[in-house]
Amino acid sequence: MVSIKNMLPNFKDMNLNPITLGFQDKLETEFINIQYKKTIFQVRISFFLAVFLYGFFGLLDIQLVSEVKNLMWLIRFSVIVPIGLLVLVASYAKDFEKYRDATMSLTMILFSIGILLMTIVSPKPVDFIYYASLIVTFVFVYTFVGIRFVYATLTGVIILLCYEFTAYFILNSPAEIIAKNNFIFLSTNFVGMLAAYSIEFYSRRDFFITRILESNQDEMIKLNSDLEERIKVKTAELVKTNQGLIKEIKVREEVENELLTANVKLNNLLNDTVGGLVSAIELRDPYTAGHQRRVTQLAMAIAQKLNLPKDKLDCIRIAAMIHDIGKINVPAEILSKPGKINQFELELLQNHPQAGYDILKAIEFPWPIAETVLQHHERMDGSGYPNGLKEDEILIQAKVIHVADVVEAMSSDRPYRPAMGTEIALNELNENRGILYNDEIVDTCLKLFIEDNFKFEEKNKEKWVLSK
Repeated sequence: MVSIKNMLPNFKDMNLNPITLGFQDKLETEFINIQYKKTIFQVRISFFLAVFLYGFFGLLDIQLVSEVKNLMWLIRFSVIVPIGLLVLVASYAKDFEKYRDATMSLTMILFSIGILLMTIVSPKPVDFIYYASLIVTFVFVYTFVGIRFVYATLTGVIILLCYEFTAYFILNSPAEIIAKNNFIFLSTNFVGMLAAYSIEFYSRRDFFITRILESNQDEMIKLNSDLEERIKVKTAELVKTNQGLIKEIKVREEVENELLTANVKLNNLLNDTVGGLVSAIELRDPYTAGHQRRVTQLAMAIAQKLNLPKDKLDCIRIAAMIHDIGKINVPAEILSKPGKINQFELELLQNHPQAGYDILKAIEFPWPIAETVLQHHERMDGSGYPNGLKEDEILIQAKVIHVADVVEAMSSDRPYRPAMGTEIALNELNENRGILYNDEIVDTCLKLFIEDNFKFEEKNKEKWVLSK
């Protein structure tokens, strides 16, 4: 059986530089122009949000550093926010697309420098709290503001260097704090680089496949037009000559042979087009972000109710937020398929814990994040996947996320079925407690919904603050 992955165009097929992700031919200019027009509205909205949040966080200055509030606001509202608004206005200029990446990168660097300046002027130990804003900046750099992977990576590196300079030479921060912050910042940058690289690669691959399809379509239209013209000519000749039945039959046979040949060519082109459409399958899940956020809410509520130690709470929080990251390797049409999936599709889907593990294992987390993601579909009786682990072979973190995942999945709409409801989800847990799911975790989850009236929140209200 031919693998779908092997049918997709690779770097060599697309003449794409694997490092800079640039087409090494005339397609590069065309892609940049088209991508700019497709994303400029989203980029403006995202950049406006970045500027708004930068200003909105000024409310924290009142509570945290009231003694230097005026100086902090001078940095925020007299320098950084006006610069951001100026860039936003400039994005409507005719030639902005030529300078978008460089301008956005420079602006995000200025945002980060502003954060570092506020860190410098704020009193200890409050100054360390402002470092958390750099993580938000990294998220915007790598995902929302729409700059290319190369520019995003360079921007992230420059921001890191600015932090290092500030921490070492200006603030004389303790080595322990710098080490902890470096771990968080380097991990955020690594994951951000993967995200930025994937987003740009899939955008370029979609563009390349679209060009192939358009080329095939143009060829089909041209062939069909030529065929129609030749049929008209032959028909006119037939009417004009009309020299008897034999000649008419001969002419008809010639036309029929040409039609047969043309139909063969059309069929071949159709096959190529179908192959191109198959290659256009996206490896993304449209509802993963919301699903993971809700699973995190319930998993954290269960873990806190179980009085798990802090290191396991931290592990569950991070692992739950990215437990389905491996679905980037699953074709989108399988994830959004409304009907029943076949065995081959099921095997692809069930590979996502292993794919997530392969992505995360290179990151040196202080918790078993990769192992937790790998095990989040394992069951107590060994009927889970990918490794069929049983009972104590499964991490407690994975057991908690598994229960939360089941409840959220059954309570929410899916492409292949409407939401089944929380009551049915809780019945599933109760019926299979001790068989598929851990007894204590199931009991805790049931109490959350029945006694504590647990509800999924629309937005995640948790705030991430760097530990000291």
